[in-house]
Order: sequence, then C-alpha cells, then structure tokens
Amino acid sequence: MSPDRYGEPADRGCRDPRCRRGFLGEDTEGRPIPCLACKPHLAVTTTANDYAEREPSARAQRAINESENQQ
Repeated sequence: MSPDRYGEPADRGCRDPRCRRGFLGEDTEGRPIPCLACKPHLAVTTTANDYAEREPSARAQRAINESENQQ
C-alpha cells in the first residue's frame, strides 16, 4: 500500500501494479510520474485559452477613444 501525501498508509490500496511509493516510474527526461490514485493532489490542472480576438468592453472602448482624442 502506498503512503498518502503525509506519509501515512493510504486507506485504499493502489491497484496499479507499476505504482511504487506513489510513483509510476520516470518519463523520458527522468522526471517522476505520479500515480494519481495515490497522489491526486499532483494532477495537472490547466486552463486552455485560445486568445481569440474579441471586441473590447464598452468601458475599455471609451478609454481607448479618450486616449486617442487627447493625442
């Protein structure tokens, strides 16, 4: 049974036979791969942003217009 993130034995055993103390091995660059059943706090949480073009808000547009008028 793999320890949890505090070092205590986990209540549920990991069912992945590759899991060794919460890690599944290493990637091609030698970084450890976490077992997400044992270490769910290491799951990657990313947000995708496509940076699509959009119209500025009314407030932003007023500020843009005012700065153009001052020049």
